[in-house]
Amino acid sequence: LRMGARQKATGWKVPLLYCGAIAGMVALAAAWRTPPPPPPALPAPLVERARTLAIDLEAPEGRPWKERIVRAASGFVPPEAKTERLARVAAEALAARRPDAACAAAVQVPDEARRDSVFADIFQAAAEECGTLPWGVFAVHGVREPELAASLARALEQRWQACGGAADRGAQ
Repeated sequence: LRMGARQKATGWKVPLLYCGAIAGMVALAAAWRTPPPPPPALPAPLVERARTLAIDLEAPEGRPWKERIVRAASGFVPPEAKTERLARVAAEALAARRPDAACAAAVQVPDEARRDSVFADIFQAAAEECGTLPWGVFAVHGVREPELAASLARALEQRWQACGGAADRGAQ
């Protein structure tokens, strides 16, 4: 005895419509979001020198820094606590003359204003010696506040000129 040839739907339409609505909201939010402004112009030779630098925290001397950054960025703590922990790791990396680890920590800082401050500190450390100026390019490109980025870019260009336009003479 058959009750009818028609079978009941398994309910796949409602979840599909829900996912479609969520995807539509995400697309709408992405369309309204303004992309960050492009970084300020910097001297081409300095930018090329910065492109040769690598942040390698997989090397034996970089692993402890990587572990500290991961510990600081993880856990169920408020964003403010993560911000402070990552900023502290970046400051300690700068004190240890590890701008690569400082940059890696800085990009993880959730608070934009604090991230810009950490990148400004990285910039100041990079500007101390001609050989570390390429790390200043990372700092300028990491800053999201347009006025601060422009100010750091002008200072970097002046420091580059004071170094004779050849920042690759010193140590990294």
